[in-house]
Amino acid sequence: MASNASIRYAITAIGSLLTILSGILVLLFLFIMGIAGAGQLILFNPAGLGVIAGSIIGALIPIIWIVLAYTMYSIARNGKRKDKAVNGIIIIILGFIVLFIGGGFVIGPVLDIVGGFLLIL
Repeated sequence: MASNASIRYAITAIGSLLTILSGILVLLFLFIMGIAGAGQLILFNPAGLGVIAGSIIGALIPIIWIVLAYTMYSIARNGKRKDKAVNGIIIIILGFIVLFIGGGFVIGPVLDIVGGFLLIL
């Protein structure tokens, strides 16, 4: 039975790592967009401020993905000694939050939710 729990935690950890990877990629694209806005400002185009502001505000969502995914990852890696059902419920709730705010690669939060359901069983 312990090997099944390890597989369930591994599914959740893989989903969390995919969500972290997608958050990092989105932040990279927003950084590139911010550089384009700075280039517009250098050429005295005031529209660059809107691009930079949009990049800064848009970066909040991927940062939330990364924080929630890291929380799920730490539960999956360090929570093996605690109650599996409680860990599963927490992972499911965090997975749905990441999924509803647009969690990058959709497979990451879906794997988290599936792993959470498997932990409850």
